[in-house]
Amino acid sequence: AYNKTMIEAAGVALPEDNMTWDELVAYGTELKASLPEGVAPFVDNSTNQANYLSYFYRQEGTPLWTSDDGGTSYATVESAAKWLQMWADMRAEGLIPDADTTYTYTEDGPDSSALVAGDAAIGLVWSNQVAAYQAAMTDELGMTTLPAGGEPSYAIQMSQYLGISNASENKEAAALFVNFFVTSPEAGAILQTNRGVPSSPVVRQAISAEATPIDAEVYRIYDAVADRTIPQDPNLPNDQEFVNELELIGQAVAYGQSSVDQAAADLQALIEQLAVK
Repeated sequence: AYNKTMIEAAGVALPEDNMTWDELVAYGTELKASLPEGVAPFVDNSTNQANYLSYFYRQEGTPLWTSDDGGTSYATVESAAKWLQMWADMRAEGLIPDADTTYTYTEDGPDSSALVAGDAAIGLVWSNQVAAYQAAMTDELGMTTLPAGGEPSYAIQMSQYLGISNASENKEAAALFVNFFVTSPEAGAILQTNRGVPSSPVVRQAISAEATPIDAEVYRIYDAVADRTIPQDPNLPNDQEFVNELELIGQAVAYGQSSVDQAAADLQALIEQLAVK
């Protein structure tokens, strides 16, 4: 998501969908020259969650974790170094906030976000959280896609699982409810995008005419990436440990306590360790 009000006030064109990583960085360089002092073009989303890194690894043809042969990682130290170096370069060029500013925020919601606070103009936000981010801001938000390029890597991630117990005495009624929840325009009109983009095209079409501006943006993004989506990869085993350690690796680079090469080696070793733990 991006701060549309801020970017328009800077006199810079809004970011386009499906820019490559190089194009996105070049856009950030252009934007930086026109932003207020102390505002960075991008939030530092390098290591504050695993999904963005996993998306990049998949683009590189080195998926972090797959279901192949019961669970296989194709991650390489080269992909780790490329990812970490890109963000280190952006930090050096002032395209992301400095380390102290970055780690002021947890970036796990609008209550602790450099984007919401106005310290950065563009940041990674889950599609079903954009409405909450907008509600926390007076500036208007817009949305753009994740960077394109490389292997297809866009996963339309499930936000909810609805299951019926094998021991249920009311399986038929439960199935009717699940069917209503997923395929009914009436349910879709109530939920909107609070649980993600409706998976049913019938529901999306039925509710799109009355969508809020933010929900309309979510639907537009969904359509913009439809031709490069893939099935969602499973998470790396011991995923929460990976998320925690990944952030520590990123912090070490940001504060100059580790080189990119050392951090890449540490990241690869962590992946290999957790894959068999």
